[in-house]
Amino acid sequence: MSSQRKIIPLSELPLRNDFMFAEVMRTSEICQLFLEELLGINIQRIEFIDKQKDLSDSYTHHGIRLDVYLKDEAGTVFNVEMQSTNHDDLPRRARFYQSAIDRSELSKNTHYEELSESYIIFICDFDYFQIGKAVGERLSVLKGTEMLYDDGSHVFFLNSHYTEGNASQSILEFLDMIRTNDLEKPYETILGQKAKARVQAVRNDKELEVAYMTYAQKMLDERRYGFNEGLAEGKVRGREEGREEGREEGRSEALKGAVLAMKDLAAPADIAQRLKLSLERVLEILNQET
Repeated sequence: MSSQRKIIPLSELPLRNDFMFAEVMRTSEICQLFLEELLGINIQRIEFIDKQKDLSDSYTHHGIRLDVYLKDEAGTVFNVEMQSTNHDDLPRRARFYQSAIDRSELSKNTHYEELSESYIIFICDFDYFQIGKAVGERLSVLKGTEMLYDDGSHVFFLNSHYTEGNASQSILEFLDMIRTNDLEKPYETILGQKAKARVQAVRNDKELEVAYMTYAQKMLDERRYGFNEGLAEGKVRGREEGREEGREEGRSEALKGAVLAMKDLAAPADIAQRLKLSLERVLEILNQET
């Protein structure tokens, strides 16, 4: 059985795992420390909106599932996402997330100027831009000038495989923990210490283990069912053609079948991650069926 079809025991779960990451970052003190250190701001109070919040897109009827979605006392929206696999689509994924968040926010307001300030933060267990920096921030300027184009949205890309530590020690220790899964290291910052303690607490939580096993088995079943269903349909079509074109179509139909089999069980971003497809390809397949 491949490693992708095995359930990692809760007692060994690393911080980069979606379930562990959500449990750690849903701890108010840890999340607040992380945001303050990364953004250089003071936050008096944070309010979690939902764990793995589902946002429906009213125009396409597709949705996204957000790992950690919260607001501060000023109404600023923060979405913090763990990215353990590189699908080469993060900037467009950030754009898609932003549009879904904005539409969710606008439904409660009347005017565009009432849209909340928002931050999308991708914590990557890889160097997406291949520039070595621990933290990258998207900045928009008017072409030919240094004038910032400020629409109230912000995107940050964090890199656990950094070679240039352009961040505070707290953030670097947090990224180190993601990269190494080393809980023996004596972390020096409050953020590092509290994150380490929370990971250890989650690993030893017997009540939480039941919820984790249920979640992990569901994810495994969805992946196995969707992929096998798609492969079966693709093989049938491929055999009918009997030519290279047929074989290529069969492989394409296999992936299409897998996507469609999972559409009611997972958000498009999750389907893309599980089947190692781009988010755009998943949305293209789903749109063809509407």
